[in-house]
Formats: sequence, C-alpha cells, structure tokens
Amino acid sequence: MENDQEIKQFFKEWKAKDENLHIPEFEGFPKPKSNSTPLWVSIGIAASLLLFAPLIWPEQDLIEAPSEVVIISLEENENHEQQFSIQQSTYLDTWESPTSSLLTEY
Repeated sequence: MENDQEIKQFFKEWKAKDENLHIPEFEGFPKPKSNSTPLWVSIGIAASLLLFAPLIWPEQDLIEAPSEVVIISLEENENHEQQFSIQQSTYLDTWESPTSSLLTEY
C-alpha cells in the first residue's frame, strides 16, 4: 500500500510539472520549395523525346501468317495400317484443338 501512495505522489508531481510547460502554437506546414527548372527547359526535353522516339524505339516487325499451310498427319485405316495424309489449305481454313489428339488416341 505504501508503494501505491509513492507512485501516486510521483505522477502527481509530473502532472504539476507538465502544467507549467509552454507549448508553442502550430504555425502550419513549411512552404514547399519551388521548381528551379525553367519551363522552357522542360518543354525542350519533352519535344526532343518526341522527335527522337522513333530512333530510340524502333518498330517491331510484324509476323505475317503463311498464306498456305501443309498439314501432315498419320492416320490408321480399317486394316490397322498407318498412312501419311498430306493436305494443303489456307491458314484460316482449318483449326484443330491442341488436345483433340488426346481424345482420339487414348
């Protein structure tokens, strides 16, 4: 119980000291520094980037699809003989799912 009184007295003294402290008023945030770069320098840099962009970043070559496609497939007939089948068509005429062979073979 003596310790409680001592602790209460200790904090009471600190509260009394805190009441005498002078706290300055908040003056607001400091003003940000202005940009020291002239406007014409920024515009010149942007213009030079636009002018020389084609030299820095060349155009990528477009890959064209082949006009004709040769399809070679291995087929099995009724006699369990395997034969190669060769077909020619345009690129967009035929499409086969990559997993369709899984359905037919297994």
